[in-house]
Amino acid sequence: MRAIELFHLRRVRDKPRALGLIAAHAGLPAGQALAVLHAAIGGGRPQLRLADDAAARACIVALAPTGFVARFAAADGYDPARHAQQALSAVLPRCAPGLAAQAGALLLHDDWPEALALAVQHLRVHRLALDADRRRLEQAAIDAGQVCGVPGRV
Repeated sequence: MRAIELFHLRRVRDKPRALGLIAAHAGLPAGQALAVLHAAIGGGRPQLRLADDAAARACIVALAPTGFVARFAAADGYDPARHAQQALSAVLPRCAPGLAAQAGALLLHDDWPEALALAVQHLRVHRLALDADRRRLEQAAIDAGQVCGVPGRV
């Protein structure tokens, strides 16, 4: 089981589509899915329980275009900062020296979201989609709620 927390970011939201996605991915009846959606709109961070990490990532990515952001919930020993830093530490030694230096400097200032976003952006330009390092960082970005289609996010 993997828990994700849901919150909204943009004023313009596609609530009907988000409602359908929440119900489908989490296996919730319409009434419960609506309660989750309203909690997110109201500023809360309701959690959804999904089968595993892959199902959680699929739900996070599916919700992004609707104006809602989700990320792995900080539970069960999951710490987004530590998770991102571990992924970056594993990948940066194999990256271009300029990227490694720039991302490393951001990490030294505890700006892991910006370091992760920078590294993902660089690898999307310079590596193939199936590259293991690129996929690892993209997964770490999804886990942290940095998903394509959301303003200000990767």
